[in-house]
Amino acid sequence: MSFQHIPPMMLQTLPVEIICTIIRFIGSDQLRKQEACCLSVCKRWYAIAKPLLLEDLKLSATQLVHAPHNVQPKLRTFLRHLTLDVHGPKGWPAEQDITKLNEILTLLVERNNRLASFTLRVRSEFDPASPLTPRQRYSSWDPTRFLSILGTSNLSHLVIDTFGSELSSAIHLCPQLALQIPSLKSVRLRMRRICRQILEFPQGDNVIRSQLESLVINLSVPSVDQFFARFSRHCTEPGLSSELYDEMITTGTEIARQTPRLKVFKIVCYRHRIVCSDTVVMNCITGIKTMIPGSWAWGDEGDPEPDPLILTNR
Repeated sequence: MSFQHIPPMMLQTLPVEIICTIIRFIGSDQLRKQEACCLSVCKRWYAIAKPLLLEDLKLSATQLVHAPHNVQPKLRTFLRHLTLDVHGPKGWPAEQDITKLNEILTLLVERNNRLASFTLRVRSEFDPASPLTPRQRYSSWDPTRFLSILGTSNLSHLVIDTFGSELSSAIHLCPQLALQIPSLKSVRLRMRRICRQILEFPQGDNVIRSQLESLVINLSVPSVDQFFARFSRHCTEPGLSSELYDEMITTGTEIARQTPRLKVFKIVCYRHRIVCSDTVVMNCITGIKTMIPGSWAWGDEGDPEPDPLILTNR
């Protein structure tokens, strides 16, 4: 039965819980489209739906900074899932707005029991004359303050996917992230610079038990064209991408033994060749390496299971 066939009085007498379920089923993105007219059914529906529209947001960093000031308290109250999806310089704040970006992120995350997931996706624009060099490196943003407060919130899911962009080349983020990752349940990382220190979680009797259940690290970024693949580099030591891959697997396998709560721990790397291409997924818990045709971001995002014939032992 469609909304058009439901008597208006019946819609107005539905319990709030059922209305919320219907609105969430439709989805906030769909509700924001002009053709979604269900919010105009009645004032009661609109009043119920208005805060739900703030539960799941996808913004650029520029949009977040330029949002009206009176919106920020509402975001802290209602926001549950935030995605900062930045593509090129237009989505990144001007230099004078970087401080404000840190202030807003701190407000939304610090000691917030509402926000459950945060995703940062930064994609660079590339110069056609030099396709391996990003035009924008976002080097003016120092995320240290933001990372230091992750453990104070109720955040359970974190994605940092910078598509090869340099967020801050002068700052070694891996030790800072290693302090915060155990307080989260699910983490996905794809960074331009990374090293095994990101897996050196705090140890000792006074350390809070790790909550981490799922960790996926991708050591490759999307190809600029069909001939080149780009890989993460070591934060402090020069070397080949294969050396970083082996180092991360060795450390990851040891961490998997020390973290019994972990159910998923994968290290993903895209291997590009002229004849064929595949994604190598190492399961650090089982020690099984899977060769998956094509390029996968995380190796488990709704794609069909790989053919068992292409499974190989470590």
